[in-house]
Amino acid sequence: METINFNFFQLLILFGSIQGVIFSYIVVFVKKYRSKSAMFLGLAVFFLSLSNFQHILIDVNYFDTNSIIKRAYIPWQWLVAPMFYLFARSFLQKEFINKKLLFFLVGPFFIVTIIHLAQLFYQLYFDKSYQITNYYQRGLFLYTNLISFIHTPAVIYLMYTMIISYENKHKNTIEKIRQETTWLKNLVHIGIGILSLGIISVIIGITVEMKQSYYAYPFFISLSLWIYWVGYVGINRSSSHKKLEKLISLQHSKKTSYDTFAKINEHIITQKKYLLTDLMLINIAKEFEISNGYLSQLINTHTQKSFNDYINELRVETSKKMLQDPQYDNYTIESIGLECGFNSKSNFYTTFKKFTGQTPNQFKKVKK
Repeated sequence: METINFNFFQLLILFGSIQGVIFSYIVVFVKKYRSKSAMFLGLAVFFLSLSNFQHILIDVNYFDTNSIIKRAYIPWQWLVAPMFYLFARSFLQKEFINKKLLFFLVGPFFIVTIIHLAQLFYQLYFDKSYQITNYYQRGLFLYTNLISFIHTPAVIYLMYTMIISYENKHKNTIEKIRQETTWLKNLVHIGIGILSLGIISVIIGITVEMKQSYYAYPFFISLSLWIYWVGYVGINRSSSHKKLEKLISLQHSKKTSYDTFAKINEHIITQKKYLLTDLMLINIAKEFEISNGYLSQLINTHTQKSFNDYINELRVETSKKMLQDPQYDNYTIESIGLECGFNSKSNFYTTFKKFTGQTPNQFKKVKK
């Protein structure tokens, strides 16, 4: 093992990595802060911390020059942006993700890892004289990092457009969503700034052929400070994340409930089911393959009426039109009631007066 040398900046980066691991553990395993979205946030910080930790151990000569661990470089940084994207997606309650998008997010990590391991295999079995000199000089390490600074902005762009789209979609419903997504956008804005430092450092490493790693310190230090910030704000926000997830889930449930009711309501009206004298709650529930209780709840929630009142009001509205239509002047009041689904004259009179304050005869005379 070579001499290990730590300077202040390396220690700052190391402590940031350690704090990131602690934060990840808390949001993933401590029930108080645990949520689906927080898990992805924890994984993003964890992979970022692993990447920094790996870089700093290489930088301070913790591994022997030709150590297998040093040669078997794992590009954890390729998983950071994808985890943040999945965090935002989960946070916004977007469940479905197609295979192509999933491959775009995490596929590059596995591809680059295989490339690095292939290089290790070649060195071990075909070029045993090869020695690693400096990870911050031109080589596979810098070139793959440069490619990562193309992939990461693309993921960030997808994340940002998803947030903006979600805000616009819900701007008139839940203001709390916009308040919370502001934090997501701040994460993106700061991430873009740090990403710019990373791109600059890699370009310097490739073009100038630096022999020391200090040119990359601004990038790694900014990552460490960012981890401190995410750790502090993220833990404090975890509870609000859970509350917002419940709020969004409730909103989604309400939308689903309304959509279901709208379909049932349209079916009853267009098919004129309410004109059937023997229509019962159980008949409609069976048609839509839902329980009687759920159908009753849907109608009560969206009309503030019981099933019987909801159906009878539709019948009364139809009977009012018939009473006003000269085409039905030869119909008796009882006949109109039966045509509209009432099973008796008395039931028709009682229900009609309940909804209009008049008997059918009084209504017909007034309208005449």
